[in-house]
Amino acid sequence: MQIIIRSLALVTVAFACLSLAPSCDAASPEPPEGYRAIFNGNDLSGWYGWNPHASAKLAGEKKAANLREQRAEFPQHWSVENGELVNDGHGPYATTEQEFGNIDLLIEYKTVPSADSGVYLRGTPQVQIWDWNQAFNPKKPDRKPHQGSGGLFNNTPGTLGRDPIMRADKPFGQWNQLRIRQVGDRTWVWLNKRLVVEGAVMENYWDRSQPLPTKGPIMLQTHGGEIRWRNLFVREIGEQESKRILAAFRPLPDPTQYDVAYGPHPKQVLHFWQAESDKPTPVLFFIHGGGWSGGGRLSGLVNMLPTMLSEGISVVSVEYRFVAEATADGVSPPVKGPLSDAARALQFVRSKASEWNLDKQRIGASGGSAGACSSLWLAFHPEMADADSEDAVARESTRLWCAAVTGAQTTLDPKQMKEWTPNSRYGGHAFGYHGDSANKLSAFEQFLANRDTILPWIAEYSPYALVSSDDPPVYLSYSAPPALGQNQKDPTHTANFGVKLQEHCEEAGVDCDLVYPGAENVDHETTTDYLLWKLKS
Repeated sequence: MQIIIRSLALVTVAFACLSLAPSCDAASPEPPEGYRAIFNGNDLSGWYGWNPHASAKLAGEKKAANLREQRAEFPQHWSVENGELVNDGHGPYATTEQEFGNIDLLIEYKTVPSADSGVYLRGTPQVQIWDWNQAFNPKKPDRKPHQGSGGLFNNTPGTLGRDPIMRADKPFGQWNQLRIRQVGDRTWVWLNKRLVVEGAVMENYWDRSQPLPTKGPIMLQTHGGEIRWRNLFVREIGEQESKRILAAFRPLPDPTQYDVAYGPHPKQVLHFWQAESDKPTPVLFFIHGGGWSGGGRLSGLVNMLPTMLSEGISVVSVEYRFVAEATADGVSPPVKGPLSDAARALQFVRSKASEWNLDKQRIGASGGSAGACSSLWLAFHPEMADADSEDAVARESTRLWCAAVTGAQTTLDPKQMKEWTPNSRYGGHAFGYHGDSANKLSAFEQFLANRDTILPWIAEYSPYALVSSDDPPVYLSYSAPPALGQNQKDPTHTANFGVKLQEHCEEAGVDCDLVYPGAENVDHETTTDYLLWKLKS
């Protein structure tokens, strides 16, 4: 794990160096330490044209002739401008003369609307590049441009890695940074410094019964629109480092059920992993963080998932509408979107109890940051089941057995936040506040100034405001000790939130464990420990 952390630090520095390098230095791109350039920024040396799909079914002289034609066609569609490798959206793919095995690859690209592209590794498709503004088409359920670039699109649908963990694409007109690490048949992808594929097996598209080739060219796909590439650098990974990387990696099992829809919106989907058991299993109901504005379903779940399954606890990981998507749907306040989605997903899971062999009573929620706040909202909110509904899912309970969370915002009341932590700055976006430049107000200042007008919303969506004596036990974990009334280094995830919620829960007779560095009388060191104890007790 230390090797991986050091490697990530190296590449973070590398990309920082790239952003400072003058783009006009076309003749001599400067790779970061340990890397070398595979595009010289001046001409097409070291590259040729080949679309392997166009020659895959050919043999003999017909194949040879096709390959000659593709090489001749290559410079008609590919050119070099200002140190950038430019394609017009047509022609064969840019292919390296050299073949590569285990590598760390750095690439920057910029494309246009309605185009898609990708990076072939060892001549095999591909790390996908999408126009992520394309709408999801339910008639093509395995094509998901709205989820963003970086996934291994040609892998089998329903497997981890085929779709990115999160969307990390930049808007059109901006350069995107790709880092791709290929070790054996496993692929890691970082897009704009966000991990979007974690050690997924890249399948051999040309013959899925065979492993990925040990070596092959890097290929830059062209498909329908201009794409520009620059700063293409590679570092070859030796045998010993490859062994260390694979030894430190803990692969995740593919979900038993992948992208199961619990609502009509493309984001209202979940993954489900079924634990082996001859009796109904408890459930970890995981809600990822990201400020209700980003993040992905595996964010924060990776280390918990294998342990839960091995202990006989099934796992659900929920995707949901972010505040921008809820706003686009006309939801008000915006935070109602992700919170109501979480409630609906919980009801949906309960409706699957018989089919999925679940104990519908023993469901514990977990998550970090906004996912933690969502989990606490579910834990404290009164029952939302509608016993008279014609919808069987809506008749299911929204109550939890427990919740165990990290870095939770326990209130969405800006006045409380300011009193507990003077430099608070979180939460305005949840209620539609994004700042008032005319009056020189930040989003939080605007949120605080308008507090009295949204008190009913705060009462409905703030976990602290919902605590009552019949609520389930909760566990709160923070990475730094509290300091009430003082500015915090990370006011959005301060343990001050935990101290005040614990006091409030104790007044209401609700069990609330609070853990942070230096905390006393800690019975369970981690959320995983607590959940195992509570769900199995």
